Amino acid sequence: MLKTLPASRLFVKRAAQFFLLFSVLTLWAVTCGFAQRFDKVLFGKLPQDYQLYPRGANNQASVPVAGTVDGPDFKYVSVQVLRNGQPHQYLRGAIQYSGNGKGKFSTEATIKAERANYDFKVFLCKDTDSTLLVTRSRVVSGDVYILSGQSNSTGFFGESDTSMFCRTFGKITGNLNTYPYNAADTLWTLSNMRSYDNGVGSMGFEIQKQLMEKSGVPNCLINAGYHWSSAYSHALRTETNPTDPATGYGRMLYRAQKAGVAQAVKAYIFRQGESESYGEGGNWEGHFDVLYKNLKTDFPNLEKLYVFQIDIIYWPSLIGTLIRDYQRRLPEIYPDIRSIATVGTTGFDGLHYNRDGNKQSGAELSRLMLHDFYASTDTAGIASPNLKKAFYNSSEKNTLTLVFDQGQKLKYPDPYRHPNGPQLELKDFFYLDHQAGAVAAGKAEGNRIILDLKAPQNASKLDYLPPFLEQGGPYYPFTGPFITNERGMRAFTFFDVPLATALAGTVLNAQRGENGSVRLFWQPVAGAKSYLLERKFGESANFAELAQLEANAIEWRDEPGESGVAITYRLTAMNDVAESATPAYTELAPNLVLGIEKDPEQSFELFPNPVLRGEELTIHFARPQTGDISLLGLNGQLLLNSQVLQAPRSGFMLPKHVSGMHLIRFKSQGRVITKKLWIR
Repeated sequence: MLKTLPASRLFVKRAAQFFLLFSVLTLWAVTCGFAQRFDKVLFGKLPQDYQLYPRGANNQASVPVAGTVDGPDFKYVSVQVLRNGQPHQYLRGAIQYSGNGKGKFSTEATIKAERANYDFKVFLCKDTDSTLLVTRSRVVSGDVYILSGQSNSTGFFGESDTSMFCRTFGKITGNLNTYPYNAADTLWTLSNMRSYDNGVGSMGFEIQKQLMEKSGVPNCLINAGYHWSSAYSHALRTETNPTDPATGYGRMLYRAQKAGVAQAVKAYIFRQGESESYGEGGNWEGHFDVLYKNLKTDFPNLEKLYVFQIDIIYWPSLIGTLIRDYQRRLPEIYPDIRSIATVGTTGFDGLHYNRDGNKQSGAELSRLMLHDFYASTDTAGIASPNLKKAFYNSSEKNTLTLVFDQGQKLKYPDPYRHPNGPQLELKDFFYLDHQAGAVAAGKAEGNRIILDLKAPQNASKLDYLPPFLEQGGPYYPFTGPFITNERGMRAFTFFDVPLATALAGTVLNAQRGENGSVRLFWQPVAGAKSYLLERKFGESANFAELAQLEANAIEWRDEPGESGVAITYRLTAMNDVAESATPAYTELAPNLVLGIEKDPEQSFELFPNPVLRGEELTIHFARPQTGDISLLGLNGQLLLNSQVLQAPRSGFMLPKHVSGMHLIRFKSQGRVITKKLWIR
């Protein structure tokens, strides 16, 4: 089976056989670096074909050319730099001779981090002639990332797609990257130039392609994943030889150091945990912490780590669900980690994914990275919804509210037809005290899921989605249903989440002040540690956070300015484990300025205002009037009209299909008076 580990004795034997050879090659590599001789010149610094130089804060990289000349009478080394085949830069490095007849030189080119290839032609020059020593092609500047994990990080190194501005370094070793590393494999290539040897996998390449195409910046990705791995094996760092070829960590570090990019790695992507889930490894949490600390030691400029929450696999054990929940909570423990869910990824077979699924994972992760590293404005719904708290709505305990990340727009799914035939409903995959069957129905409201229970409950814990599904079951593998958001990102699975009881509600009041200001005030809520105050303009808009207030706050002054649409405020009391089951709302009608009435005797009042759609509106005049009274939309559209004949009042039965801001206009003897009306 794919999950079976290679025999440990065979692995140790192979490692021992390789160690001596690697030690010799490593000593040569460290001593000589990339030293290369062409004619009379030994280069200490020279770009390789396809090399990527990490960009700096100025969006550029320096490309040094330096070495030693063996022989007298040479004046300088010149470097012709071409950008996309056109002359770009011309450099000279004067040769400085010492007493031993050898001369040294150095010069440095500057290239931009852009989708452009730079070529370097290096000449050895005398006064009157020159000799072309070497040409190096397709050099770029950009960013560096590392991907690692077990088989779901590699896609079995079978991807053949490539791109000119997606690079990688080194080579995938035998038996799905589990064999010790050959220290001589130090070439730069295009990612997947040879799908296995230079592989970054389908997911890795999709990450590279999306980042490159949407940012315009080339990148290098080193896929250090290897099959049958555990968190322990990824954390195994030989203190006396961190680049130990017999460890997965050592192979990864060696490639990064030899590429000259270890100091520039921006992010580490980790997809692993299945081994422990099916019983081949343990203590995922502890070994991940060791890995995290090792990475911070050897990649000091690492800014972000991205960890995939593993999927629901076939092995009948709770270990998998415990690992999944820990992976969900990693950002609470390590602030530079972002987690992403994998449940619901297409092409899932119970352990692995097809090519489309791997590409989907790469595309979904790339959106987070584009936001974190390239200031992408595509931010709505790109993160997996993550449960923050769950609580009973009242002391009756017959309804539950699940609160997810602020800003999520959740969707509760319709019944789902599994490919094997059964129709599944999400309500059956919530577990109270680890038991299914208590939920009658569910719905989504903003970032909340509301669950109606079949009967009052006393459960103290809640789980979401099965802990595992054994092969051969009626709906194996698990492909739905799921909680999703507006972008189709699936919510993290969760396990053993405590259930609390909702905080009480309050009444939110609003009072207009001068210059469009609004005073909001409320009664404090017992047990609240903070309040979330939100605002929206108009009926169709979404609420946006206005302020997060401390527990002792009882009022807030807003400055929304003049508004032609209604302003709605929402206040939610919160603590660490619960919130108000029903937030407090208040609404202000539009405050348009429509002019000054010149004749007070022709003025009128509207009652009620606001008025409900489909109900009667009464118009009271200061004295009996004759004229036309009309209901208008804000765009001037005439909706209703009636005549008034020496009457002190008039009115309309309002249409049921209109709402929002409208105008009441009265015309009499060439004069026009207009007032605003808010229809709810």
